[in-house]
Amino acid sequence: MVSSPTNNCSSDSVWFVDSGASNHMMSHEDWFRELRKPDRPSYVETGDNTTHPIRQIGLGQQTYLKNYLHVPTITKILVSVSQIIEQDMQL
Repeated sequence: MVSSPTNNCSSDSVWFVDSGASNHMMSHEDWFRELRKPDRPSYVETGDNTTHPIRQIGLGQQTYLKNYLHVPTITKILVSVSQIIEQDMQL
């Protein structure tokens, strides 16, 4: 796990490094910078087979992670291992 921008350890502020996640994503809109709307309506599907709309795409405010998805209805903050590799970053 990676520390969140706050010292609060509630379940919605813990970052999960996820090898199964296709993208970085979180619900906290105020933790983003340089937000933009997706080119077309898009969704992510979670492990419980539910779909969640992607509202915006941007940079994480406290990280160097690019193309973070703003998905208001998810409950976890996911860091995608494959996206970290694509961005030439290391854990």
